[in-house]
Amino acid sequence: MVVIASHRNNYVKYTLPRETSLGRIKDPLPMDGSVITFSGPLFEGKLVSLTRDVNEKPPSDGNLMSNEDYFRNRSRQYQWSVQGRFKKRIRFDEVVTGQEFGRPFRNTPSTRIVKKGLHLLKHKLPETFECDLFSDKPRFEHPLLAGCQHFRVDRPEDIDEIPDSHFYGIGEDGNVMENTFLLGDVEVPDDGVARRKYFSKTSNLEKYHFETDFVYTFDFFSNFFAPYRHRLELTPFFSIDLIPYFNGYPLFMSMAKEKSSGKYLWATEIWHKRLLNHDEPPGRLAKFFVSDSSCTLDGDDKEN
Repeated sequence: MVVIASHRNNYVKYTLPRETSLGRIKDPLPMDGSVITFSGPLFEGKLVSLTRDVNEKPPSDGNLMSNEDYFRNRSRQYQWSVQGRFKKRIRFDEVVTGQEFGRPFRNTPSTRIVKKGLHLLKHKLPETFECDLFSDKPRFEHPLLAGCQHFRVDRPEDIDEIPDSHFYGIGEDGNVMENTFLLGDVEVPDDGVARRKYFSKTSNLEKYHFETDFVYTFDFFSNFFAPYRHRLELTPFFSIDLIPYFNGYPLFMSMAKEKSSGKYLWATEIWHKRLLNHDEPPGRLAKFFVSDSSCTLDGDDKEN
């Protein structure tokens, strides 16, 4: 498994802390807590990513945890943080994250089962959640602030002395410390869970803008998707192999984009060697949910 700058945001320039290569794969991004700087048309800043079970040596000059320390006694499978500045003023509801696929899914469950599942999850999803899972280019997305677990806003002068290899506002537990004071509204909760709930409503998102004169930090982690194995690990005894479903298309590791223009602020993606064998059949349990028609939706003759 490697993580690289996404082919979908080739106008964003990423600068690695050191020269890297892995066979034919040029410049894989470090997954050991090393900081990557980047700059694009809409945003510039720095990015750090960690993945469970990836045995890379921790950086020696940063203030972030190693893989081993960060994931110890936690159920998290991967994590990423971004810290930086917007290059133009953008309203909160316009900055979204999620997943996008350039080819239709394979072996998809029936529409009835998917709709039933989304209905059951409705109370856990933000009202701004959008998905289209049965088109030629499936996607799902939601506002970044309704999804990231930790978020903070700082003044540039407060962090001017911070070196590129460090992140500002990191707690001893490795999490970004939530701080929404500079939004200037006491209605915005100051803890991550309540803030995500607050910004799950469109009416609240539309009140605020990302300004160019502040530094923003976004922190995201997932407990279920294990990139190293490319599986949803729902419990210690039950997991779902995702390779048979995504038609060889890579998942985003980290992503944010402007919804109206479709331009990415940043985007990195996960490549697993098993994606090359994406025509393998689903597991026995998954076959129970697969619709008959979906088995022919392989999309192998479609352009990437």
